Amino acid sequence: MNTMNRPDFAISGMGRTGGGDFHRAQLDGVSTVEGDLDCYSFKMNGLATVKGSVRAEERFEGNGKLKVEGPVAAAVMKLEGQITINGSVQSDVFEGSGYMKVHGDCRTNRCDVRGALAVDGVLSADQMHVWLEGPFRAEAIRCRELRVKTTHGGTLKRLLNSILPATWQTQLRADFIEGDEIELRETTASLVRGRRVSIGAGCVIDRVEYESELIVHPDAVVHSREQLVR
Repeated sequence: MNTMNRPDFAISGMGRTGGGDFHRAQLDGVSTVEGDLDCYSFKMNGLATVKGSVRAEERFEGNGKLKVEGPVAAAVMKLEGQITINGSVQSDVFEGSGYMKVHGDCRTNRCDVRGALAVDGVLSADQMHVWLEGPFRAEAIRCRELRVKTTHGGTLKRLLNSILPATWQTQLRADFIEGDEIELRETTASLVRGRRVSIGAGCVIDRVEYESELIVHPDAVVHSREQLVR
């Protein structure tokens, strides 16, 4: 069934409903969905829980505090606030601002994240831009281009201070990072492998393997390095 021919579905205020197949699904206020959602677009504002998976053919937008108790797949994902996904994520575009948790792999073509992100599995993308304003971690990161930058604080960092433990650090952590073009700041990793690699201030890397170029900031620590020869 074509998603364009399905009915729309909306909750405004406080509400609870089952899952199902829809064209547009919109949640505003305090809402609970008791099942899987399959739709053309999903949009929520406020406080919401989806007790199942979500597949959005076009867009998945979350603004506020959202928990999805299953995997999410969408062409475009735009997240803002405190977002928890208890499953994998598959998207073409992943844009996040706030504090996001993914309990599974996260696979996307373009990833732009500002704030804090925790991925229990592999985070993979063609292009990945990270603006660190909180803790950022993944078991492994695989991409063509990875740029990690730090910010000087602001409204988002004050929000993170209010919801994260007092001991949190503005730092990226991963066991393994691999890509063609890698530019890191405030990163701790066991192994970084790339064609051109820049290790910036605040980094602690056990081992770097590079093909054509390696730049290491004076305030970074790299315990071992090796140029790979093809």
